[in-house]
Amino acid sequence: MPRRVTVRALLCALICTVASHALALEPIIVTSEGVVAAGSASDPPPRDAAFRAALVAAVVEASRTLIPPERFGQEAERLHTLLEPQAQTFVLTYRVTSSLRKRVSPLDPEVQEWVLPISARVDTPALRKYLVRAGMIRDAGERPSLVMRVRPVGGLAATPPVGALTSLARTLRGKLEQQQFVLIEADLRPGETTEPRSALELARAVGADVGLELDVDWRPNPDAQVAAGGVAEVRARALRADDGSELAITRFEAAGYDAERDEAIAQALLALEAQLAANLGLQLERNWQAQTPGDRPVDLELEAVSSLAQVDAVRRAVLGTLAAKNADLQTLEAGSATLRVVSSLSAGGLQERLASLQFEGFALTPVEAGAGRARLRVEAAPSAPGELAPGSGQIDAPRRN
Repeated sequence: MPRRVTVRALLCALICTVASHALALEPIIVTSEGVVAAGSASDPPPRDAAFRAALVAAVVEASRTLIPPERFGQEAERLHTLLEPQAQTFVLTYRVTSSLRKRVSPLDPEVQEWVLPISARVDTPALRKYLVRAGMIRDAGERPSLVMRVRPVGGLAATPPVGALTSLARTLRGKLEQQQFVLIEADLRPGETTEPRSALELARAVGADVGLELDVDWRPNPDAQVAAGGVAEVRARALRADDGSELAITRFEAAGYDAERDEAIAQALLALEAQLAANLGLQLERNWQAQTPGDRPVDLELEAVSSLAQVDAVRRAVLGTLAAKNADLQTLEAGSATLRVVSSLSAGGLQERLASLQFEGFALTPVEAGAGRARLRVEAAPSAPGELAPGSGQIDAPRRN
C-alpha cells in the first residue's frame, strides 16, 4: 500500500509539473553582436542601429537550432532577409552585455565598425511556427519515416560489391535526410537478425511509415577488350507499411568503366545517386501528402527512468520540438513511464526523432518499435552547451515593441 500511494503522489506531481509547460519547445538564450559600419569621426555612435542588428543576429542564431545544418548554411542570406523585419517580435527579453565599441573589421582592416554585444531570450515556439509558414522548415510528419534496404540482384547476387553498395546506401540516406525525411536504421535495433527481410517487413518491425527497396543489378560490357566496365541499374520501390500500397517507383542506370569490376560499379552508382535521390524524394513527398494519414496515437514507453524531470523533458520535447497534438501520461511506475502521444509521426519516426534530440543530462536510446508502440531507454549523457540550452536567464530588460 505505501508504494501504491507513493506512485499516485508522483503521478499527481508530474501532471502538475507538465501542465505548467504548455510549450514544450522552450525559449532559448543566445548571445549575439550587432555590427554596423562606422561613419565619419563626427557622426554619433549608431547605437540604435547596432541594437537592431544584434536582435536580428540573435534570432538568426536561434534559428540554427531549428533548421537542418545543410539548409541553414545554404540559405543563410535568405534567412537573414526573412527575419530582419520580424526579429524583434521573437525576442522576449534581452540584456546588453557590454558597451558599444569601435573595432577594425575582421574582414577588411581598412574598415571601422561599431559592435554591440547582447544576450537575448528568443521565443523559439513562435519562431518555429513562423519558419514553418515561411517554408524554411517542415512540420513533423509532413514527410514519412523510411526504412531502406539495398539488395544486389541478378549478376551481383552471387558476388556483391559490398563497398559500392554500402556507399550507395550511405549517400542516398544522407541525401534523403537533407530533404528532411526520417531514415530509421533497422540494423541498429536490438533483436534484429541477419536473416534477409524485405524493406516492407523491416518497416513494419520498427514502426516506420515506408519500406524503400532498392535492387541493384550490373550488366558487364560484352566486349571487355574495347572498354572494361558495364552498366549499373537501380530499381527502387517504396511501399506504405500500413497497407502495402505503392508510394514511389523508379529506375535509373549509368555506366562505369574500370578494369576492376567493383570500381566500375562504384563509378556507375556514383553517377546516378543524385538523380535517384531527387526523384525518390519528389515522389515520396508528393504521394505522401496526397495520402497523408490522420493523427494517430503511439504509446511511448520509457524505461530506466530515474526522475520525474526526465519524463517531463521528454513530454515537452514531444509537444514542442516534434509538434505532437497530445502527450498524455498513461502510467508511471518505478523506473518506467508511458506517454500516449497523438501526432502525425509513426511509432518509428517518433522514436528516431527522440533519439536524435539532446536533453539536459540524459539521452534516449531506441529499444523497439512497432505499430502504435515505441520504447526507448533513458541513459546518462553530457549536458548540452549552456548558450543553446533552453531555460531562464538573468535578463534585465523587457521586450521592445
